[in-house]
Amino acid sequence: MKGYISSKVLENKKTIVCSRCILDNTVSEISFDENGVCSFCVKHDKLLKYYPQEDGKREEKFKNLIYKIKNSGKGKYDVIVGVSGGVDSSFTLHKAVEAGLKPLAVYFDNGWGAEIAVKNIQKITKKLNVDLFTFVVDWEEFKDIQRAFLKASVPCIDIPTDLAISSVLYKAAAKENIKYILSGASFITEGTVPKSWSFIDGAYLRNVYKLYGSKKIKKYPLIDLKSIFYYTFIKKIIQIPFTNYFNYDKKEAKKFLKNNYEWEDYGGHHYENIYSKWGFGWYTYNKFGFDKRKVSLSGPIRMGKMKKSEALKEISSPPAVKKEITAFVMKKLEINNEEFKKIMEQKCRSYKDFKTGLDALNKFKFIVKIAVKKGLISPVVYEKFFDE
Repeated sequence: MKGYISSKVLENKKTIVCSRCILDNTVSEISFDENGVCSFCVKHDKLLKYYPQEDGKREEKFKNLIYKIKNSGKGKYDVIVGVSGGVDSSFTLHKAVEAGLKPLAVYFDNGWGAEIAVKNIQKITKKLNVDLFTFVVDWEEFKDIQRAFLKASVPCIDIPTDLAISSVLYKAAAKENIKYILSGASFITEGTVPKSWSFIDGAYLRNVYKLYGSKKIKKYPLIDLKSIFYYTFIKKIIQIPFTNYFNYDKKEAKKFLKNNYEWEDYGGHHYENIYSKWGFGWYTYNKFGFDKRKVSLSGPIRMGKMKKSEALKEISSPPAVKKEITAFVMKKLEINNEEFKKIMEQKCRSYKDFKTGLDALNKFKFIVKIAVKKGLISPVVYEKFFDE
């Protein structure tokens, strides 16, 4: 896609790369200290205080967590595990069962799941004898929301999926009276996505859809700040980044899943979903100049599990996303060539150009900070949304 905005984004801008990881100043909110270390590396080190990785300390925190979960409820299930068919969620489900937990697997079907990923879910839930609840989104409504985010010319086009997943997980937990939701997301293995690249907020979605959508939201499982506070402080449901609590090596996890569950690989990070694959591997790369691999590879670099030179070599060529996927995505979203050309050529914008719930959230910053200390909210969320 020659001539698109990625070249304009970086025009006349000297690239500054972190001296420790591979993040650079294509991230608008990044800053560097006197040693050239970026602010995301600093946040990473702060988060390690909450999730120590030293042998002994990590195991103790893991045992305490499992004990809390087992004693949180005496029903059929004691934990929710969101599954996508990807390596992180699949291994999280395996580890939960191995630890003696009673999970309910929950899958949000947004119409874009790769066939391989869906088969992975079926294989692992069947072999582990875990119940699976699948929420199938109303396609016509969801399609219109996705179209709206493309028309808005913002990078975070996967927000409709991310918000819906949170909503479905919380609702399932509340319905089953479950107090814990396990996630495979980890700042340790995949870094922390910049707020400017992926801002998740219900008010933001409402505003974008109001401006660019053609319907009214009726069936889409929207979640907003008020709902999150309700689930967190009233229902006391806690989201746990589970893989932070044990020695998690993604490459070894893939080998294990292949050998024990006939799990199949689907490619890059988040490529188990066709739209996410296109969004991260083609759209934001070509339109905004954002390379998501810089985030996901920086995590292993910080932990000493990958050499910086290896990561730089990997990102020296574009993401391996076939151009045919763009045609497939546009056909499914019913966007013609002229509309797509307009989407790609219009000025890049961010969440800051729209009404969001960030100002309201900032008013509760002190409460959120207390909630982090009490273990009700993940410190990863705090570090992403509040700049200090």
